[in-house]
Amino acid sequence: MRKILALTIFLVISLIASSCGGSETTSVAPTTTAIATTEAPTTAAPSTTAVATTEAPTTTEAPTTTAAPTTIPLPDALRVPNDYATIQDAVDAAQPGDLILISPGTYHEAVIVETDDLVIRGLNRNEVIIDGQHERPNGFIVFSNGVAIENLTVHSHTSNGVFFTGDYGSDIILDGYRASYVTAYNNGLYGIYAFNAQNGLLENSYGSGHPDSAFYIGQCQPCNAVINNVISENNALGYSGTNASDNLIIANSIFRFNRLGMVPNTLDSEELAPQGNITIVGNIVTQNGNADTPRRSEDWDIGFGGGIVIAGGSGNLVTRNLVTDNSFGGIALSLFFDENLWLAENNTVKDNVVTGNPTDLIMIVLGLEDGTYDPSGNCFEGNTFATSAPIDIETYATCDGTATNTTDAGSPNLGGPFATVDHTSMPAPEAQPTMPDADSAPGVAANSGPPEMDIDAIALPSSE
Repeated sequence: MRKILALTIFLVISLIASSCGGSETTSVAPTTTAIATTEAPTTAAPSTTAVATTEAPTTTEAPTTTAAPTTIPLPDALRVPNDYATIQDAVDAAQPGDLILISPGTYHEAVIVETDDLVIRGLNRNEVIIDGQHERPNGFIVFSNGVAIENLTVHSHTSNGVFFTGDYGSDIILDGYRASYVTAYNNGLYGIYAFNAQNGLLENSYGSGHPDSAFYIGQCQPCNAVINNVISENNALGYSGTNASDNLIIANSIFRFNRLGMVPNTLDSEELAPQGNITIVGNIVTQNGNADTPRRSEDWDIGFGGGIVIAGGSGNLVTRNLVTDNSFGGIALSLFFDENLWLAENNTVKDNVVTGNPTDLIMIVLGLEDGTYDPSGNCFEGNTFATSAPIDIETYATCDGTATNTTDAGSPNLGGPFATVDHTSMPAPEAQPTMPDADSAPGVAANSGPPEMDIDAIALPSSE
């Protein structure tokens, strides 16, 4: 008969995970009134006031200057505002496979997309602004398959910047999505959000200032999705994904200056529990535990400062990540208690550099009646670290099939300073790299799934 170890810690992690789900976003279902709020674009340039802690991206190419096109290299494109006064007008007029090109300007819209295989692209990422004015629900809500949102900035919506979803509360699954060269900041919940959707790609994008997560992929099995080369900073969570399982890769990205870095998790309140079988590889996860960030509720306070926290997930691979200087801990595996008890089991943590955290490697497991603690199939191998809970975690939670129980459970300290700020007052980020050849590159729908990723070819990021 098992007994739960360290009930207080379990409740702490439960609160973290319970805050990560997408169930609270049911209010963002589309209504016909969203289109009515559309206003004609203005030509005001976006704010470029820098976030104090924001650095130039290290994993993306240097920004380029893209002037408004003087020719029309894509004569079949639907152009905003040349041909259509608003983005919504162009979307409503488009046929499957069409390319919509948006000229620089500020657009006060909440765009609803219900046509398959559209490519919606700004001509300059930093100058095509979809501004919700903290009044409109979603910058884009996409219900159709194969849609790509490219090369624009979306901010100040009450719910989400870009939302890809099958019909909320139903079994309809969106098939095919892409967000590329998108900047999302200061939206009321999520930056770029995929729910009940599969075959997706989030790439070359940036998110900041969200009281939930900048990037979210959840309730999918298999997800068949990739998050690659994104930057997430100054959010409650850098990445969150409830019940996201099978063929999801998060790679080559930066998660820094958030309250918590990355939190894959299991919840009974969402379908497809438990979370499992994703790969987190080649990322920089650093300096999370930033109190000067927004949050949805005080539930976020517990577990403040975690780097990578897997709560109730199983079969995940965390490898070749640089996880440094987070205020609570580096990489943590924890059980989670919701309606059911979900163990963190059969996860592999190997070949990471995890340094400068109060506790570098953490595993919260069940206590047995004989006074030992079961590693639950989790294993740690080849990591560079100084501290762990349990002590000598790689000695007993081995990956060679010789793992044994331990009498040392460890006791990491959770939580931190709990100050917070209003997401509406967060500064705008710096300009981000714009899409090359945005005015001439053909539109490619997101109907072929994410690119193949060679996991073995992704290197450990440099610490320099």
